[in-house]
Amino acid sequence: MFSWRVTLPTLLAGFAFATTVPAPAQMTTKALTPSQMVSPDILVKRIDANCAVFQQTLTSTTPTEVASVKGATWQVVDAAHKSSVEHTHSSITYAQAWKQAGNLQWVRWATFTTSGAERATQLCFRSDGTLARARQAGTLPDLDKTVAARQAYFNTDGSVIKRDSLFVVNDPTLYKRVRDLPFSALVK
Repeated sequence: MFSWRVTLPTLLAGFAFATTVPAPAQMTTKALTPSQMVSPDILVKRIDANCAVFQQTLTSTTPTEVASVKGATWQVVDAAHKSSVEHTHSSITYAQAWKQAGNLQWVRWATFTTSGAERATQLCFRSDGTLARARQAGTLPDLDKTVAARQAYFNTDGSVIKRDSLFVVNDPTLYKRVRDLPFSALVK
């Protein structure tokens, strides 16, 4: 006669093994670096410090300005055509992108509907082209107001470190890599 006899140590050993093996849904696509395996508060402070450095250079550099009217192909907009694009009274997405040391690091854009509603997004990228911080607000000026802006912080693998409860994770203007921006090839 065959008997299933399981001892307590065998049962506990099996349980311990099962709890140490990660579930497939918890696995990340790219391992985090040791510098990313620290407290989320430390990572947020690092990201804010790096983004502050990029933001300080905005006044001394000229952005590449691009626009997409009614979802059409993105095009570079020079000063002569900027006001005509802004006054089309159509659905417009207008973006400014800044490079530092040859890398696209800062993007600020706004989408205007035909009714005049505005939605703004600001993206701060790391030197490796991954998204570090994203802010969302109702208007471009509100992006720089921490009270008005909603924000999220990201690891290099795209996972969220920390986010405000009102931050819209599925925002169509949220790109986690510079190369995924629809206008990245246009930025000089």
